[in-house]
Amino acid sequence: GREWAVPQPTTEDIAAAARAFIWPAFAELRQAHVIPTSQFHPYLQVGRDYFGPDLMHLPEYGALEELMAQMYPERFAEPLTRSDSEFPNAYIFSLLEACVARCGLTDGNFDAGSPSVDQSVQEMLDALASAAYEVVCCRAVSHLTTTTGAPVTLGGVEVIPEPQERNSMIGEIARRLPAASGAFNRERPIIYDRPRALLIARTETTEVDPFAAGEGLSRRLERFLLLLRLLTGATAQPAYEVQGITTLVSRMHPYLTTFGKGPSLALVRRTCRLTVGDDEAFRGLGVLLDAADIKREKMAWTSFDVAIANFHSSFLLGDAFKNLVDLATALEAILSDGSDGSDAITLRLKMRASALLSTSADPSRAVFDDVGTLYGLRSKLVHGGSLKEKELRSTIARVSTVPASSSFRIATVQALDRMRDLVRRAILARICLASEPTAVWQFEGTPRVDSLLADEDTRLLWRSLWRGRLESFGAGRAADPSRAAVDFLSRDDR
Repeated sequence: GREWAVPQPTTEDIAAAARAFIWPAFAELRQAHVIPTSQFHPYLQVGRDYFGPDLMHLPEYGALEELMAQMYPERFAEPLTRSDSEFPNAYIFSLLEACVARCGLTDGNFDAGSPSVDQSVQEMLDALASAAYEVVCCRAVSHLTTTTGAPVTLGGVEVIPEPQERNSMIGEIARRLPAASGAFNRERPIIYDRPRALLIARTETTEVDPFAAGEGLSRRLERFLLLLRLLTGATAQPAYEVQGITTLVSRMHPYLTTFGKGPSLALVRRTCRLTVGDDEAFRGLGVLLDAADIKREKMAWTSFDVAIANFHSSFLLGDAFKNLVDLATALEAILSDGSDGSDAITLRLKMRASALLSTSADPSRAVFDDVGTLYGLRSKLVHGGSLKEKELRSTIARVSTVPASSSFRIATVQALDRMRDLVRRAILARICLASEPTAVWQFEGTPRVDSLLADEDTRLLWRSLWRGRLESFGAGRAADPSRAAVDFLSRDDR
């Protein structure tokens, strides 16, 4: 007998089936009192705002799912046997939610024949027709702005300052991720610290897993913050992040990550004001970090990684004394050497820090004494030594950068900030001194470091080398101590 070819569905068939599904789907949602939605929150999410199986039993749902599987086998065929497969229901529910959002945001008329539904159906067809899509990652950060108040782009990251007169952060995110408001689930985060900025990274990708693409963008923003903190000492703190795809109909919902900061005010701040001219410094330091000759083969962790991780995490609000312990560990990790023994650690750190970090504004004696004071406090905290409050106040007051007028809580955070700035400059010094072509203190063991630094000419040479390396890409100021951090009641710290 003759075999008859099964006609291949067309995009018009998919569009017709999609519209046919929206009619009963809207009826089901209306019966469950899901629609009409509030104009303040028209963004639904399956499993949170409605029950998916209530719609999957509809014959129109099954017909649309079957047509999609036939039309796009490269996406949906044998989904349980492939690592790169997708499921039609992700697009079907996303289509429904896009229709609800657009209807709710326009005239509130939830009609399956409306232009809002037509626009959403076309958006689904466009998404299915292309393997590429754009992923965006937006992170809200405090104590960060630009000198002009206009956006700047540095190292593939767009920095958008928030205007002082209004809270526009959510709106800026929604401009890039139309469904982002749904990720907040009616709980919009609050950030009291000012000034604030939005960091944005984006990529066009054909990655099967959009979450993997989003995580890559998040790592880019994390690296940007690391470079920012190393270069400027800014107390910039991330509050929350939203990742997603730039269309309402997509293979994933935007999702929210918070960083534990909450609405709490930081007790001290050091604001960073970026310019387009900072791009060279960001790029140059990034090259140095990437070129650092760290032997990681068969290593679970390295002292360099410990130093970077502890320095970076110390900017998150938390227990000041825990952060002090972490920073003391970071200072030991970055200024120690594989050939060092375990004796006289405190003296070694004081000598090396004062030899490398001293400037006219931060003399050797101040660095030497502050490292001794703060590292000694760390030792008491770690080794279980008792410390009376009066003694603790006296210890903190000895730190050179703590004003005598500061309250105890503010003074504690200012002392922590001093330790963090010493670690920041020590990391920069070590990276520069280990870099070619004039590497004098490599990460894999440079014997007799202390005997070399005992010579005044060598100390001057090493300080000149690492400062000169930073100056070569416009980051010379990063070698200097950061300007004083101000308390949260101060109007400005320019």
